[in-house]
Formats: sequence, C-alpha cells, structure tokens
Amino acid sequence: MKNLFFTIILLFAISLNANTDPNDFETLKQLEGKWIGTLERTNDTNDSFILDFSIASNGSAILEESNTGGVEMLTIFNYQNDELLLTHYCGLKNKPISTLDSSNNSKFKFQTDSKRSGLTLEKDTYVTSWEIDLMPQDENKILYKYTVSGPEGVSFTASAEMSRI
Repeated sequence: MKNLFFTIILLFAISLNANTDPNDFETLKQLEGKWIGTLERTNDTNDSFILDFSIASNGSAILEESNTGGVEMLTIFNYQNDELLLTHYCGLKNKPISTLDSSNNSKFKFQTDSKRSGLTLEKDTYVTSWEIDLMPQDENKILYKYTVSGPEGVSFTASAEMSRI
C-alpha cells in the first residue's frame, strides 16, 4: 500500500511537470510568412518592427528573422527532447534560451532559462520572457510581446500588434 501511495505521488508530480505538447510546435508553424507592426516599449520608445518566419531543417525548426528599427536579430524555435525551445540571437550580443512556460488558446508564453543561457540578472541584460498570441479570430494578426531585464530590474517591455503582409 505504501508503494502504491508513492507511485501515485510520483505520477502526480510528473504530470505537474508535463512536457510540452508537440502540437504546440505545429501550431506555431502558422506564423510562416512576413509580419509588420510598430514595436512600442514601456520606456516611451517605438520602432518599426518586421518579422519573417520560415520553416527550416526538414520542418524541425522555425526561423524568426526580425528587424527592429534597423537592428536585425534571429530566433529559432524547435521541439527537442519533449520541450519547445526558443533560442534568440539578440542585438544585445547574447543568446537567451527559453522554454515554453504555457500555451492556451494559441497564446504561447516562454521564459528564459538563465542557467541554459549562461546569463544572470546580476550582471547581464537580456530578454527574459516572450508572449506570442496567434489571435485565432484573425489569422492575419498576432500580438507579440517581450520583456528585457537586467541588473536594474525590468528595463522595458515591448509589444506590437503585427499584421501579415
């Protein structure tokens, strides 16, 4: 009876820490194409914002090429070892690696894993979270948001409503 109790507890703990649904990656493939909007930051700055998503590596990666006011960056989404990962090659000259924190109604939230990334908020400034809302009611619009944090706390949050072009 004691072993059954521990088995149930273990299975419950595993289910709480459930791995990403592989369908989340397939859903994100709907982003394929070019998107445009205005990135508005909480530090009262804004820039034109272009995202270009393409599917690569025999369907195993989604590439996001971005241009924010002339600064080019690259983000790669991939599904590996039962995890949906986002690796961002940043204009801040670092590489945050994020895992899917939650997905609900085509809204995806990623959190940066500082250990995997080799970054710490005590000394580095980097993107700490992303949100992508596919807006199922309109396949030609998405909401895109990210937060940059560092030694001084949150530097800014940026968001844009993007339109497919």
